[in-house]
Amino acid sequence: MSGNGGNRPPSTFFQNQPPYTHFNKSFEDPSDALFCHLNEVHPVFMTPEHQANDYIFEMLLDPRTKKEVDHIFYDYSSGVKQRVGHFPILLPSNMTKVEHTVGLRVIEAWQEYKEVNEQDVIQWRQLESARMKDKTTFDKCVMDFSNTQKESIYAPCERLVRLYKQLYTAKLTKLLEAYPENLALNTCVGLPHPQSFKASRTEYLQMENVRMVKHQGWVPVLGNYINEMQRFNLRIENYMDYYINNIKSILPDDITCHTNKEAKKPAHQIHIPLESLLFLLTTGSSADLPTEVPLEISDSSAESSKVVKFEEPLPPRVCGWFAHKQVVENAFETLLSRNNDTQWLYMDNYVAEQEKTEETPEIRAVDYTERRFRAYKIEQYLEKVSTKAEECVKTNCAVIEWHLNGKIDELNTAQLQFFTQLKMSPSNDEYGVQLLSSHSIKLEYKPQFGAEQMTKYELIKEWFRVKLFGQCKGFSDYAICLRVAVHDFSQQLTHKLMLANIEKQLVEVHQVDMPKLLTGLADTLNLLAKIPTGKYFLRFSAKFPNKLLLSAPTNEITSNTVFLHSLTKVEPSDLVFMTEVQHLPIVDSLCTALHKQHKIMPCALKPQLRGQSQTKVFGKILSDEEFVLRRMRAKLESEKKKKEERSKSIKSRRKKVKARKAKQRRKRRMEEAANEEAIEKFINEC
Repeated sequence: MSGNGGNRPPSTFFQNQPPYTHFNKSFEDPSDALFCHLNEVHPVFMTPEHQANDYIFEMLLDPRTKKEVDHIFYDYSSGVKQRVGHFPILLPSNMTKVEHTVGLRVIEAWQEYKEVNEQDVIQWRQLESARMKDKTTFDKCVMDFSNTQKESIYAPCERLVRLYKQLYTAKLTKLLEAYPENLALNTCVGLPHPQSFKASRTEYLQMENVRMVKHQGWVPVLGNYINEMQRFNLRIENYMDYYINNIKSILPDDITCHTNKEAKKPAHQIHIPLESLLFLLTTGSSADLPTEVPLEISDSSAESSKVVKFEEPLPPRVCGWFAHKQVVENAFETLLSRNNDTQWLYMDNYVAEQEKTEETPEIRAVDYTERRFRAYKIEQYLEKVSTKAEECVKTNCAVIEWHLNGKIDELNTAQLQFFTQLKMSPSNDEYGVQLLSSHSIKLEYKPQFGAEQMTKYELIKEWFRVKLFGQCKGFSDYAICLRVAVHDFSQQLTHKLMLANIEKQLVEVHQVDMPKLLTGLADTLNLLAKIPTGKYFLRFSAKFPNKLLLSAPTNEITSNTVFLHSLTKVEPSDLVFMTEVQHLPIVDSLCTALHKQHKIMPCALKPQLRGQSQTKVFGKILSDEEFVLRRMRAKLESEKKKKEERSKSIKSRRKKVKARKAKQRRKRRMEEAANEEAIEKFINEC
């Protein structure tokens, strides 16, 4: 054996294989396999000869819009299985169907500000304990659903986020034209946030001397928008493209040119758009709200007074409720402009005094000598009266003056004169006798449960519109809210918003007292008026939740310097919003189409019909992981049960076979015994 071992043939396992050094090379070695693969595939390493013979990729263009096609394939399968108007809570109600009908009548009457039947009110009060039990269970189920199904709730908002990114780029391009490239900003002072005002007082500042200064532009006549919303759902991308292409002609720049002539009182003048005013009052309450606003401080003609002029806030980089609402409102404005059935009223009026009064207006004879005629060239006249809808998006603007005067505390006194720029809402009639104070769109993210609570930003915005327009002649003292589902923009509800109702919601839901908030606003603006003249940026940072940071342009670069263009180049995203989004509870005082369809009260469970078996109830809404685990557990239990039943059936069959065989044996023995007896009897007889 030892002699044969020395002549053993070599192993053929590694025969004809490259040595180890063939693979032990650096990536920069031209003979390395990875280097050769990159040189062969990656276009950066391709030689001009290879690139000449390579396939030339062309970007597809949409023949209708001449734009690049982002998605070749569109998936319309998502959302097909969703049941619109389906009430997903399976728990039975503590009230009967008749009691639900009575409660529904009461809530609908209160919602429409109608008279309520006295007998219905008595039954409504008797149902208080049952309603509270239903509401507690309902709120818990909705909160569990919001926490576990957050991604599915906001999945329909993906296209709104895509449209907002286009709107964000267009708005920034317009707003940053007046600033140099990559402007450096350093924080010079921190002003107190109006929400952090904590002075204990019995009386706070109130709005005074509200009057219309100017209103100009096209105002639509209020109509039925049910059919319009179906078209809106299909063409929202086209409407937003049209809006973005005409964004430079939407807001006129000279709308506030007359306000300086009106401000002659010895007070600080605050020229501020409504969105900037809302920035001062609500920034920081939600992650998706604007965080920067430009402003300019200059000297006034009056002694010891300043003029503070705010511009529109920079669009936020976090896509959330604010971004969704802005996209829908801008697209809806474009829809009305491009719809041939929309009736329009043109207003161009500079009013010195226009307030609501109870006095009977004086009727005078027409004096033709007071008319002033002016000669126009035909081109100027046609340009002035041109009303083609396709030229631009029809919009309007109004300027309202109001005052905040009084003592903030023992040391400071506020004398502020505001000129607020905001849009007018549609008219109630085709003659423009009465215009709405506000006509807002509220997006419903959970329409299968009912109407969601309005956010703090939305309520304060509606409060300002009703408070300002409601005290001007020719405007209503209420707002109209149009609630639409976010997945298909179907109309869920249209209801009125009164000023008292808005203030009640602000106090009960968001703990906001508007007179106290206005006093905090006056305190902040008083401090802002003491800053030297110049251009500034007012910013909010989550690091200082109780402060508004005033930043000024500078040439000195420090570690805390913020560059404006670098700050705004961040691509908008909904990641922060999805991680920090707050739960929106369901309102128990609004009946939507869902409640009318199922005949149930808001924030209540479905009643169990007579003779209907109780539905299987789950304690809580399951997440995907818990659902899969429960299905697997149920499957294992089912298989175990089948095995037990199979073994039982086998045992029972075996018992039956044994019993049958035992019976046959007994029968055989009996037959044999009978035969033996017969044989013995026969033998005995013989």
